[in-house]
Amino acid sequence: MASSTKSSQHVSHISSDSDTDSDTNTTTTTTTVAHTDLEDSIFKSYIHISGGHSSSSPQDLLKIQSFLISSRSGALSCLICLEKIRITDPTWSCINGCYAVFHLLCIQSWARQASDLAAERAVSRISREHFPVAAAKALENANWNCPKCREEYSKTLIPKYYYCFCGKVDNPASDPWILPHSCGEVCNRPLKYNCGHFCLLLCHPGPCPSCPKLVKSRCFCGKIEDVRRCGFKNFSCNGVCLKVLDCGVHKCTENCHDGLCPPCREKSVYRCECGRKKEERECCERKYRCDNPCERLLDCGKHVCDRGCHEGLCGGCPLQGKRTCPCGKRKYEGMACDVAAPTCGSTCDKMLSCGFHKCPERCHRGSCIETCRTVVMKSCRCGSLKKEVTVYFSQPQPCSFLWF
Repeated sequence: MASSTKSSQHVSHISSDSDTDSDTNTTTTTTTVAHTDLEDSIFKSYIHISGGHSSSSPQDLLKIQSFLISSRSGALSCLICLEKIRITDPTWSCINGCYAVFHLLCIQSWARQASDLAAERAVSRISREHFPVAAAKALENANWNCPKCREEYSKTLIPKYYYCFCGKVDNPASDPWILPHSCGEVCNRPLKYNCGHFCLLLCHPGPCPSCPKLVKSRCFCGKIEDVRRCGFKNFSCNGVCLKVLDCGVHKCTENCHDGLCPPCREKSVYRCECGRKKEERECCERKYRCDNPCERLLDCGKHVCDRGCHEGLCGGCPLQGKRTCPCGKRKYEGMACDVAAPTCGSTCDKMLSCGFHKCPERCHRGSCIETCRTVVMKSCRCGSLKKEVTVYFSQPQPCSFLWF
């Protein structure tokens, strides 16, 4: 009798354990199904357009899925305070960079401290007394960075309010049937590359996926047209580019590529700009100057061009037209270019190399004297002795030099 009672208790215990396990499994299954349904509802529009399932979706959906898993499982943590982000906590996400989620109060404190510190550093390098405008501008332009990716934000972008992930609704209500911190509406943010289309997912964390719509697009070189997903419409046909290069003569021999074609590397013999020298060079460097002076005959027929190698006309003779005496005080008109302008007889008065005195000679051809001979009174280095010296030797000297 006792053994039968123990057996019944044992069976009852096993039955209760199995019921508990089944309840746990049922709860887990229900949660998994709920999570799957939530994910499917968020990706529903995207899957409908792309014609696939989220499990076989492009790589750019994986980051969104990881954000969804962290958000719905309560695994999101604020990187500033290191506390978990609860469903009811106001948040802010780095929408221009890493899309990391932070507590709103934490990021506000972080941004204010960072911008104030940047302002202090900027002002410390600028004197407010002497440069008040520059100092005020430095205070206005003090920026702060995302704690995770260091994306820079201006001081005016310090978050003030709690918005959903897509930014349409402020203070989104907590709803067990939608993703936490989400408004549950279509995201509708402009997609990357400014394709003109908008995100079809429900309000979600992380970056928006590539545009799934089908559009007609040409390859980089423009020879082949194909129907492709808008987010991946730029493609290479792997054929030879054959676009005309900048030289206007040769064609690009690279495979179909994005961006500008490389410089033309075809080699040939080219003349310099003055035409006196030939040299084998690459087509992209076909215009060059030699080291020789131009020496082409000018319009006057009497003088040659004294400029370096150059392209185009040499211009008129600089000695034609109005001319002056060497010091520039007297003007002459109608003189032939091969006749030297006479001196005027006045004092030259051109500034000497010392930068203080002028040339005392009569109007003369050629350069003025290199060293100024004007006598001035100078002191020694300590200032106790004085002596008359010429300007070209007027640097402060030791007392012994002036004494002897």
